Amino acid sequence: MTYTVKNQRKHRFPWGILFLLAALIFVLLSALSVNEMRAGNPGFLTNLWNEPNPNAQDPYLAGNPNAIAIPNEVKTIILLGSDYRPELGYRTDVMLLLGLNTRTNEVHLISFPRDLWVNIPGVGEQRLNTAFPFGNWQLLSDTFAANFGFRPDHYAMVDFQGFKHLIDVLDGVVVDVGEHMEDECHMNASGWCVVEPGSVPMNSDEALWYVRARLNSSDFDRTRRAQEMIQAMAKKAFQPSEILNLDNVIRAVFRTAQTDMQPTDYVLYALPLSKFANLKFSTFRLTPDDAIPGTTSGGASVLYPNFPAIREKLLQFYWIQ
Repeated sequence: MTYTVKNQRKHRFPWGILFLLAALIFVLLSALSVNEMRAGNPGFLTNLWNEPNPNAQDPYLAGNPNAIAIPNEVKTIILLGSDYRPELGYRTDVMLLLGLNTRTNEVHLISFPRDLWVNIPGVGEQRLNTAFPFGNWQLLSDTFAANFGFRPDHYAMVDFQGFKHLIDVLDGVVVDVGEHMEDECHMNASGWCVVEPGSVPMNSDEALWYVRARLNSSDFDRTRRAQEMIQAMAKKAFQPSEILNLDNVIRAVFRTAQTDMQPTDYVLYALPLSKFANLKFSTFRLTPDDAIPGTTSGGASVLYPNFPAIREKLLQFYWIQ
């Protein structure tokens, strides 16, 4: 009797080939999506970024004539430096909005002084830096929406020790100091430190003093120094000689920053900004004409917002004019 043995191999489904084909298609679609993201258009991955009308259901932006029509290609992160106090929580003494233009690879920075006297929803008129301790990130976002017509896409907050750790991981930074600055300090026997304009190397103690010093400077000057420090950190982190250290920097950010961003958000932000060496920074600061020094009925020294003037700077910040 003759038996026929069937060739089982030719009936197997080519799962390996199918998997490779699917992976290739995904890579191609992702590459196309990066181009769409750069142009600010919806695409395969960029569907995660865009909504037909993101303000339609927003309680503070829907129907608000002062709501800013933010271009799709502009993504923002509010960078917060916190001063933690057990009885008050995290007061955000540094509030710096970072804008990424995924079409042009440009970066804009605008600072909000901590003493801006604004309406905090559900609380009343208070300094802007108290919104976070009153209601965490959601209330701070609501406060920006109610007063200035925009919501940051994300936030990232570090305290003093976290900031020093980031500077240590970077092995110090070189800050392009724009103006003469002197103030009390605890880093030398005299108790007084002076910094002149120019490129100034700083370690973590010096960097923290530089952004925090307030005895001999104003809220406006602190916003300038915070912007200079952020630029110095970014330039150090992404310069070619630091590529091998970039993993340590990223892990340090994950360990020290409180944020609502997920790993996918980091990927989506990084893809269109792959040429970090070509990033171009432009900075915007509020002046005494935009935030007018004054005193509340209770005797507190605050800054009263000139909302039309601030809006003009925000339109420039968002690449609208």
